[in-house]
Amino acid sequence: MTILCIIGPTASGKTAAAAETALRFGGEVVSCDSVQIYRGFDVGTAKPSAGERLGVPHHMLDVAEPEEEWSAGRYARAARVCVEDVLSRGKLPVVTGGSGFYLRALTDGLTGLPPAPADWSFVLLGLHPPRGVLEQRIRERAAAMLRNGLIEETRALLRRGVPEDCPPMRSIGYLQARAVLNGTLEPERAGKEIALRTRQYAKRQRTWFFNQTRALWLENFSQNGVETVETLCSL
Repeated sequence: MTILCIIGPTASGKTAAAAETALRFGGEVVSCDSVQIYRGFDVGTAKPSAGERLGVPHHMLDVAEPEEEWSAGRYARAARVCVEDVLSRGKLPVVTGGSGFYLRALTDGLTGLPPAPADWSFVLLGLHPPRGVLEQRIRERAAAMLRNGLIEETRALLRRGVPEDCPPMRSIGYLQARAVLNGTLEPERAGKEIALRTRQYAKRQRTWFFNQTRALWLENFSQNGVETVETLCSL
């Protein structure tokens, strides 16, 4: 049974590629993102909107409360249930995200967590736009987050009683938004700081995926991504 995994650094186009693939081949998306699992954290995680999901079912989004600590092992157990459910209905699971350790736990297991079932075949397709293109996308994403209400979302979460030290509040974007609200970061500097930290994170992601996976890499999914998926998955 084939499971397609679309991986790569943040802002590489994974979300759109996964939704398009699932729509084209009758699949469902299983998120592999360590922050998008949290309810209420939408703008700063670039969580796909209803429109961006193209009517395709998405799993492993909004499954955790902000105060909960989720390990790679906990994610893998929950995600495997989703994958099994998708497979049982004759659909193609499309796993996508940039959390490498979560992906490894899902596919290979961890201490105390066995590998995925032997009859599961994970096919990895990676996206790696040219460095300049990726950096531009990251700058645009950081600016869009602020335009779309990152500061306001963070303020509302804190007023609701979400702790400042909970896991998602420590992630890129929310960390800078809290600094703006606390008066330790100038609002006009927030976008640049988010973009800088995101570029650094994307570099670590790219290095990890290149070194730790055997993915087939494409610069741009829109060029020949659908044909590549057909070949990889024999669809």
